[in-house]
Amino acid sequence: MIRTLVMLGMTLPLLAQGLPPGGALAGERPRVLVSTDIGGTDPDDLQSMVHFLLYADVLDVEGIVSSPYGPGRKEHILQVIDLYEKDYPNLRARAAGYPAPEALRVLAKQGALNDPGPAGFAGPTEGSRWIIECARKNDARPLHVLVWGGLEDLAQALHDDPGILPRLRVYFIGGPNKMWSVNAYNYIEEHHAKLWMIEANSTYRGWLVGGNQQGEWSNAGFMAKHAAGHGALGGF
Repeated sequence: MIRTLVMLGMTLPLLAQGLPPGGALAGERPRVLVSTDIGGTDPDDLQSMVHFLLYADVLDVEGIVSSPYGPGRKEHILQVIDLYEKDYPNLRARAAGYPAPEALRVLAKQGALNDPGPAGFAGPTEGSRWIIECARKNDARPLHVLVWGGLEDLAQALHDDPGILPRLRVYFIGGPNKMWSVNAYNYIEEHHAKLWMIEANSTYRGWLVGGNQQGEWSNAGFMAKHAAGHGALGGF
């Protein structure tokens, strides 16, 4: 979080001491594809997309797939990228690794719009095809798939090309998303049980209710003091 604030042009110092060896900040760039229900039933992914793009200088971003439950669409990904473009000169001045806004727009894909039914899969989407294409790249590094919303596109990709399974490392924010994607979830569990996946059903709430919630460290207080008005992304 402190690094995020610095990227927005704020004055809090980096946590320069006590970091474990290796990792993205040490130059080990993970390949990352995000599957998100941004713009859907919960506004949190709009905030998460801002946070994600502020770390894009230390990631190899390979895809941002709209996998909504509800009204979310690819246009909501593009909306945040438009704001990123306004802050891009400032971000680029601080770290050379930030991808160009147009490069990010090319990576935005539309995923499944409807529940696939009891089978857990229905038909290929732009998003599911892109997951396969990224997973099949000639790259020794695994593809980290961060599922912030529905599992439908991941399930479809695994159905259409089961051979990609060993290449994937999935982090799934469950909770309500698991309920809304129950058919895709059941398909993955029953037919791809060896998938490397972390399922987080409650720990993500630490961003919302954890730690010191007093004064400037409360959700509203922290945002008002350290984010609002700091660039287009901070204002958003």
